[in-house]
Amino acid sequence: MGQKSIDPALRALDGRGRYQWLQVLILNVGAFGAAFQLLDNIFIGRAVTGQRCAGPDNTSDVASDLRTVDWNDSHVTGYGKCEITVSKGNLSGDTHQYPCPYGYEYDYRRELSFRTEFDLVCDRKLLGGLVQTLVIFGQGCGAVLSSIFSDRFGRKPTLIASQLGLLGVGMAIGLAPNYAALLVFKFLVGGFQQGVVGVKATMTIELFPKEYRAVALLMDALFWGLGASVMALPAFLLRDFTWRYLQYALSAVSALTSLLQLWYIDESLRWLVANGKKDAAVTVLERAARVNRKDFTVIVSTLDDSVTETENSQLTADAVNGNVDGYAEVEGKASNGGDNGTTTLCSDLTALEAKLAETLEHKQAKKLTLLDIFRHRTLFIHSLVTWLTWFTCAFAFFALYMMSTTLHGNRFLNYFLTAAMELPTGFVIYFILDRVGRKTATRGMFILAGVGLIASGIFRVFTGNATLGTLSVVTAMLGMLGASGGFALVFFFTPELFPTNMRNQALGVASFAGRLGGMLAPFMTDLADIAIWAPGVMIGSLCFVVVVLFRFIPETRGRELPHTIEDIEAWEKESLPTNDSSSLDVRV
Repeated sequence: MGQKSIDPALRALDGRGRYQWLQVLILNVGAFGAAFQLLDNIFIGRAVTGQRCAGPDNTSDVASDLRTVDWNDSHVTGYGKCEITVSKGNLSGDTHQYPCPYGYEYDYRRELSFRTEFDLVCDRKLLGGLVQTLVIFGQGCGAVLSSIFSDRFGRKPTLIASQLGLLGVGMAIGLAPNYAALLVFKFLVGGFQQGVVGVKATMTIELFPKEYRAVALLMDALFWGLGASVMALPAFLLRDFTWRYLQYALSAVSALTSLLQLWYIDESLRWLVANGKKDAAVTVLERAARVNRKDFTVIVSTLDDSVTETENSQLTADAVNGNVDGYAEVEGKASNGGDNGTTTLCSDLTALEAKLAETLEHKQAKKLTLLDIFRHRTLFIHSLVTWLTWFTCAFAFFALYMMSTTLHGNRFLNYFLTAAMELPTGFVIYFILDRVGRKTATRGMFILAGVGLIASGIFRVFTGNATLGTLSVVTAMLGMLGASGGFALVFFFTPELFPTNMRNQALGVASFAGRLGGMLAPFMTDLADIAIWAPGVMIGSLCFVVVVLFRFIPETRGRELPHTIEDIEAWEKESLPTNDSSSLDVRV
């Protein structure tokens, strides 16, 4: 028996009904804690300024190499940024330099940043950037593991576990006694952060039929932009306190989120159906029908395999308009003329649930693993393209984000404006996504990012010229718009290319590829010291490579989320849909 679409049931519930909006709202509240833990190093590990060697005092330990100095007629003649100068007698040429033997002094209190508290300066300077690299590496590992757990054990359990992990490890970061412990906790927090983001994105998309999935993208982009922007407020209010207090405050958000999602979020209906969880699927449908004030009998009928496609469309329209008589008429036709002799659906709730359970059992999909990617040519091509797309997008996004902190002016305002640039991207994508298609929209964003990055890299060569220096900033901001838009789109686009029982695993592996790009981003500042134009030109060129490779993946506008591998392979045998994406036509 062919696989029947889940979309008719979602339409019968009202594709964008009260139930879906409440679920999306509570799901996306999780973006706040996830954004905080990904980006808070900007504030708790603020850049070091005004650094210099400290002078001796009664509590200082003297460096071993300084103990060998013959202090007879020797004295310190200079305290530099990373070393002191010791001169012998009055001979100006007889001087020696030693790494700060008495530690360091800063223009602000040591406890305001983990960089100063742990003295991550001078020959330990790169260790400060390594903290963010470990967060991104943790994201990559978390993306793979959480996606496997999500596809195997369910979306909701994985989401709640990730939220609780984000809370616990976030608090542990504030208690880190040393740099080594900080690294371990940052790696773990990256893993849980990606568990929240990845599962949240998949669950949001799976709530809607094909014509309304752009709503999921808009909400995801808006809440992420809000979460990233809002962090500037607690960072400003706690600017004079130890960085640990800010870490506690930002982590506490996950406590409220965990409670909300535990009590109000339902398991994904698509996952329940694909994995044969019949009773749970019935419960979710009943609750959704009650919240949206829809007739449960009509919703059940949309999943009846004896109802034809034309009749199914009529049932969906009747459900949306509240026409129960229309349901009864179509049901009568199905019961009298159905090939499999299916009896008329009974109005009794127990009988309805039994009928629904029987129908859902036919929709259970084959279990899949990541190895199936390499067994099927179409999945393999989709995977290669999405992996490079994620790598390039994260590379560009994080490199631009880190460069934005070098802007002059108030650091809190600069951060807020940079993060707020992600907000308009969501609206732009929402209004063009179903008009131009996924591929065209994504290509447009990558072209914008590529042009902005390459132009900014070239203009930075001429920073001595005020006009060209300003243009380098403007084009970098254009690049950020493109990169943030691309990030939102690939999060939305990737799950549409893979079947249900592999969807979150595929998203997880693609996200891991993105983390590899994000891990390279911190080193772009070092590359710029050698060739100031190189980071922009290199990353921008990768953006154009992605644009070209997009010809090898299909357009998914107007298509239901694929349920099986056969659904995806069938795409290559049929022409791309030309009807408007709001059409109620679905493939069996």
